[in-house]
Amino acid sequence: MTTKFINKETEGDAAQVMREHGVKRVPVDYFHVGGYRYTDMKDAIAQAKRTKKKS
Repeated sequence: MTTKFINKETEGDAAQVMREHGVKRVPVDYFHVGGYRYTDMKDAIAQAKRTKKKS
């Protein structure tokens, strides 16, 4: 399997292929704490609290 990077020229083609296969692009929020990235806000807050206790 080859990986193709999407650029401005191929983005339209990628969108068409995604539609054909029912793939949807959705935005994702990331939460950063102490150099780590979390996708769940609860986990990020829990880590921030643990880090604060150590200080």
